Amino acid sequence: MHLVNKSVIRLLVVTLIQLAGINLIPAQVPGIVSPPETDSEVYHRANRYFNYAEKSRDLDDKRRAFRMSIPLFREYLSNRPGELLVQNASYKLSMALLLTGDRDGAEQGFSSIIQRFRTGEWVALSAYRLAAQLYNRQDWLSAAPYFKVAARETGKDELAHKSVFYESRCLQMAGKNEDAIARLGDIVKDTANPYRDYARLAMGELHARGGRHEQALEAFEALLIPSVAPQERAQALLAAGVSAAKLGQEAKARGFLDSTISSTGIQPRYKSRAQLALMEMCFARQQYEEAIRTFETGEYLGERSVLAKIALIAGRSFVALDRQKKAIAQFFNSERLALSVKPKPLRKVGFEASYRRLNCFYRINGANIPTQVDAFAEAYEEENLGSPWLHKALLMKAETLFHEADGSRAAAAYNEVNPSALPVEMRADVYFKRGWCLADTGEYGRAAQNLSSFLATFPDHERFSEALAKRAYAYLKIGDRKSALKDLQNLLERTPETDLASFAYQYCGKIHRDEQRWPEMITSYEKLLALPGSEIDRKSRADAQYWMGWGCYKQQKWTRAITHFQQARDLLPARYREPAGVHIVLSAYSLLDSDQLKEGVDQLLSDAPHQQFPARMLTWLGLERFSKGDYDGANRFLGLATSPEAPTQTDTLVWRHLAKARLEIRDFEGAAAALAILLSLDQEDFWKADALLDQSHALIGLQKWEEAHSSAGGGIALNPSGTVQAGLYLAIADIGMHRMDYETAAANYLKASELFIDDREIKPLGLFRAAKAMEKGGNLERASRIREQLQKEFPSWKSPES
Repeated sequence: MHLVNKSVIRLLVVTLIQLAGINLIPAQVPGIVSPPETDSEVYHRANRYFNYAEKSRDLDDKRRAFRMSIPLFREYLSNRPGELLVQNASYKLSMALLLTGDRDGAEQGFSSIIQRFRTGEWVALSAYRLAAQLYNRQDWLSAAPYFKVAARETGKDELAHKSVFYESRCLQMAGKNEDAIARLGDIVKDTANPYRDYARLAMGELHARGGRHEQALEAFEALLIPSVAPQERAQALLAAGVSAAKLGQEAKARGFLDSTISSTGIQPRYKSRAQLALMEMCFARQQYEEAIRTFETGEYLGERSVLAKIALIAGRSFVALDRQKKAIAQFFNSERLALSVKPKPLRKVGFEASYRRLNCFYRINGANIPTQVDAFAEAYEEENLGSPWLHKALLMKAETLFHEADGSRAAAAYNEVNPSALPVEMRADVYFKRGWCLADTGEYGRAAQNLSSFLATFPDHERFSEALAKRAYAYLKIGDRKSALKDLQNLLERTPETDLASFAYQYCGKIHRDEQRWPEMITSYEKLLALPGSEIDRKSRADAQYWMGWGCYKQQKWTRAITHFQQARDLLPARYREPAGVHIVLSAYSLLDSDQLKEGVDQLLSDAPHQQFPARMLTWLGLERFSKGDYDGANRFLGLATSPEAPTQTDTLVWRHLAKARLEIRDFEGAAAALAILLSLDQEDFWKADALLDQSHALIGLQKWEEAHSSAGGGIALNPSGTVQAGLYLAIADIGMHRMDYETAAANYLKASELFIDDREIKPLGLFRAAKAMEKGGNLERASRIREQLQKEFPSWKSPES
């Protein structure tokens, strides 16, 4: 190992430190004070550190050297040196602070230089550095004045050009377009400024953004020369095409844009922008086929925001050509691309594309429209609450459910739609159908409100009459008959189609019926029946006839009531067979028309065998039929009026006439049964004798001769008078004839004939049968005299046997 002299090592270390710009402070010997450094020495030492830091490539070394310069610059500046190096030192101190992370200290330093010295190169550099800090923080309005100071105070063209450039950028970014254009104009006028082409391009873009496409096109076309850098020329070519299109210069626009797409060396993003501009131009001019051809020329790798808009225009063009499925695919692509844009997705484009895709599905009656609408609303509703597209989509859901007859879900869907967000021409359907669905689902109050909005807002709408009808129905359901009737009357004043007129008349009739306004009710139904018959179904006509009958019945117009009830029953027997039949019977009874009552009761018994009739009415009908010789009818109706299980509950008059009717129709067993009950009841002797007479006839009919004789004898014993007595003698005589006791028979026949001198029925019959009995008994002479008497007294009488 070589030994190195210590003094040599010390010399080398000192030399290295001095080269690095570091000044060693010698150790102080006690009692000896080192002489102080001059201001110039402090400045130069600080400057050596600063320069070393600027040149160093080692970041830690650089930062360390900058930090070491800071206190030295501050020391120098604190001693209030002369003006010669103060600006230099102040600027470098601020830069050192900036580069070591003390941004606030640096900016204060730069600002101090500007305010203190006002002019000069160091002011220019400080202003530029302070402006750059503000620019990086996007504080455009604060940065612009400092760039202006830098440009004004510098003596160096590079800094001046750069400062003007960034000043114009700040003005653009701050939206001060007019000021920006003026500053850009300064750049363009400076032939030595390397930013001239950029300035022209920026001026053109600002003019275009402000709608001044003539100035914009002029600026862009000035850049379409070989000396302009390729990418700026490409941007100008694209922008010139867009402005030309806006000016309606289609040929020029197409030339510029086609050149952008077809030229080699142009970045794909400019080609995609040109493609979009061409498609927008074609679409605006309704050249949809041309827009599609431009779309299909190729796909260029542009920004996703541009590609999203290209797909959107393509989809809209396909829709215009009624190629819905193709459009759906492009709208899907547009939404996907728009939402993938970084850092901030193009949600407005995505929203539009999603809506248009949904609309295409709706147009082709695609599946699951309600589900798709729900997904669309979930994705976009919060940020688009008032958008017509959102509410049109919700309307698609409601309309789909409406046409699927899913009333409750349709009503809920219509409730989600805000009509005020829709075009005026679409609002009518919302109010109308929402009201309709609400009525169909039983929400009649809300239905009336929505239909009222429709009627008030759209008095000339083609479905006005339907809405009136539906609102009337809703009012009726909530018990507001007055409002319902008013709507129905208004509807009829509009002379609606037959189906609506039918509806109105029927419900007018119902309201009048509920209010017991019978004449008005009948008039409503008469007008209903006066409508063209083919338009009114059988049920409606039957209903009308029934309620007209009811109105007449309530007004005691029995004959008219019967006619209407009969027509109702004939039109719809399954519904009105019984109710109409009951009221026909009641009306006929009220008229005391036994013929109609008989027909009504018979029909009702056939139609509704379980139907019960008032005994009083049946008794009257039975007796009336008996009086008219309709013994079969009398038997039927009187039989219904009796209560054999409780005989005393039936009047003896009924039993008596029932028995007589049965005798007339030769129902001897039935007659005998009725007479047995009748004879068990308390009654006067005359009527009991009458009953015994009838009983003897019944027993004779049953060939029960002995019982018949006993009954007739019992009747004679009660000593009746008149026809009953005569009848009893005739009965006993008939029994004698059966026994071949002709003498007794003849005697009883003669007794019967002698009871009524002028009688023209019983006396000739008695004489005739007495003569016959005499002949049977061999007393021909007596028989002959009796026949002579018969011929003399009753020359025109004819025997029952003749």
